Amino acid sequence: MNNLRKLDLNQLVTLSVLLRERHVSRAAEALHKSQPAVSHALNQLRDIFQDPLLVRREGQYQLTSKAESLYLPLNEALKQLDDLIAQKQFSPLSCQRRFNIAMSDYGATLITIKLVSYLREYAPNIVLNIWHCSREEMQNKLHEGSLDLAFGIFDTLDYSLRNQTVLTDKFVSLADHQLGSQGKMDLANWLSYPHILVSMKPFDANEIDHQLQLMNQQRRVAVTVPYWQIAPQLLTGTDLILTVAKKAIPQSMLSKFTLFDPPLSLPDLDFQMVWHQRGDTDKALEWLRGIIAEQLKDDREFYGENED
Repeated sequence: MNNLRKLDLNQLVTLSVLLRERHVSRAAEALHKSQPAVSHALNQLRDIFQDPLLVRREGQYQLTSKAESLYLPLNEALKQLDDLIAQKQFSPLSCQRRFNIAMSDYGATLITIKLVSYLREYAPNIVLNIWHCSREEMQNKLHEGSLDLAFGIFDTLDYSLRNQTVLTDKFVSLADHQLGSQGKMDLANWLSYPHILVSMKPFDANEIDHQLQLMNQQRRVAVTVPYWQIAPQLLTGTDLILTVAKKAIPQSMLSKFTLFDPPLSLPDLDFQMVWHQRGDTDKALEWLRGIIAEQLKDDREFYGENED
């Protein structure tokens, strides 16, 4: 207990934010304090822990090894202290919390409109920050604590990340030209057309091209874009083919193009909600996860999907 006499709880909170933001000015903004006050607190913390904690390398702050080792246990300890002091039921109406959520524009279309409307009515003091980043970046940010939730289609997740499948989708192909009387296209014909690829990282493996590789086939990608929502608009007046998740297609465009099943076997797309294991006991985060899952359940029923 003697070590605790060297500092107070506010210094630990400041340390947690400094380690999360890795920047004095951003930490000051998050803490609603002046930059000199946070700089002074950092100097005190450096003295207490006998370590620089944050060091400037290549023009930006980075955590020392000591700071890296402190980050997770510090946040766990602060969370336990907060729960110990509160000892009360979570109340959405009185919750003052900032949630950082990452998803593609596909996920944003499915989630954000309903969620924002719900939060404004039932939890108006909650602040929602929505990030747009790759699946790899999402996982990294969940680990470092700068994200609370991530949404997407993940091939692999490590042991420290929890996940829940909240929606299942399937691939469909679209074209702005007719398919003939049969209303479908065989593989050879499908491959003869140029294609649009939706990917934040054009050279990364994707489900469609991976399946084609297994078949010793390759399509010709003429356009690559990182946005699901704009991709269908690129079809107008062209010979291009787009193959995407069906729910990524705006309802207003479903009647404008020819929709058909891709002529190859593609897996269903399990849309997942992912969080770090340290969020398992976070009552506010648990509530938010439940709200989002329930809203997407309504969408599953709207689309006529069966639940297990």
